Amino acid sequence: MLNSGSSVCAVVRESRVIKMMKSLLLCLALLLSLSGQGAPLAADELVRQEAAALFEAIDRHRSREDTELEAFYREVGARMDAFVDYDAIAQGVMGSYFAQATAAQRARFSRNFGEALGRKYAKALLAFKFEAFEVQPPRVQPVATGERAAVVMTLRDENKKAYTVVYDMVRPGAEAPWRVRNVILDGVNFGRTYRNQFSSAMEARGPGALDEVIDAWLGEDTTEDDA
Repeated sequence: MLNSGSSVCAVVRESRVIKMMKSLLLCLALLLSLSGQGAPLAADELVRQEAAALFEAIDRHRSREDTELEAFYREVGARMDAFVDYDAIAQGVMGSYFAQATAAQRARFSRNFGEALGRKYAKALLAFKFEAFEVQPPRVQPVATGERAAVVMTLRDENKKAYTVVYDMVRPGAEAPWRVRNVILDGVNFGRTYRNQFSSAMEARGPGALDEVIDAWLGEDTTEDDA
């Protein structure tokens, strides 16, 4: 039978063991959480990952009726929200009118622009009969606000015709994820095209039409005609 002193020592030892186990478990949990986060993907790896995910989604949804495609549009929109810097693109598209806009107007245009572009992109993906894609290593250069990279992707359709897509990507630092700021498809600069489209809409409607142009953007994407 243990005396009182031995009992106290046993309790102390057990308490220490429990504390050590708790500490080890906490350290393990921390290590697992850190390893799960991982370092941000390189610009070309991110483009390759997103392209593969989008094309996989196309395969799942291509045969569905138009009335059943809302899930596909939402899936594409969600991926683009994490991949595209809509706020920066919207600022460039608004051009000189950005300075005139209130914070609420800027946010509303960014939201409308993202929704319109996401739906347009999703429809274009369904219509495009792709066969393969290839992503080249990026050209990365330091800029005043961080890093900038041009990632070139070549798409080939079912007729072996090749299309060149250049993603203009930026990030504020090495620990931050890359985001798309502009896209050039076979020489057509979409940022410039949308900026011309916004400017033309403002000139056609006259001064004070900023709210009207912002709210009408969802139904006025005529990029194919401009390109």
